[in-house]
Amino acid sequence: MKNYKPCILTLGVLLAFAIPTLASTINVTNASQVTIYTNDSLSFSISAGDAFATDNESYPSDIQLVLGSLPLSGPQASIPGTSGVFVSGMLFSGVIESQDGSISIPLCDPNATRLGLPAGDMLMVPGSRSGGSYSGPIDELSAEVTLSSQAAAALFASGEAVLKLHNSGPAVTFGYGGSPITSAFSASLVTHGGTESEGARVLKVEHINAPEPGTIGLLLIGIALIIPRLLRRKQ
Repeated sequence: MKNYKPCILTLGVLLAFAIPTLASTINVTNASQVTIYTNDSLSFSISAGDAFATDNESYPSDIQLVLGSLPLSGPQASIPGTSGVFVSGMLFSGVIESQDGSISIPLCDPNATRLGLPAGDMLMVPGSRSGGSYSGPIDELSAEVTLSSQAAAALFASGEAVLKLHNSGPAVTFGYGGSPITSAFSASLVTHGGTESEGARVLKVEHINAPEPGTIGLLLIGIALIIPRLLRRKQ
């Protein structure tokens, strides 16, 4: 009987070291600034707040969010049909999800839509901030989403939903020194008909760190090298 133990152990060690690098989630609720690298995500768990009851008609029908950073260096480009500009090369995508992930709806950035980008894509645009630990020019992500009664009830059935922002561009540091990352983020919740509006309460902020493509590539190469050896021994 062939002895596969050395190869199996080697494969196990390779996987043991590689799997932790595939993804890691860090609670950054109390951090002042968070750097989101290419392929990373930042998620905000939000509560619908006290103004919204637990019936379908009182769940928020519209959500508008903004997340800011200190001004970024780099070129800017015009947004078609407007006098505005966006930071070239910076691209995010955003969704709102239920806590269990059973429902996910893309956010809408009108500026990205004007460029013909898919639903969920978001651009960084210049803005300004006043108050707190920093006042002055910023760059920011902003988006909105309109929800049906059924979708809103499904999203907030547990009492909270998750806004997840994924970075497809270069690294960006969100937040301002001297204040928590939650101060750089705001989400406004509006009821059907616009009769009530309030700011969402942020329960938790998490940085989801994804591996560099090369890390996965090395893992696959390692597996590809080991499996043929196992098959040859089997023959």
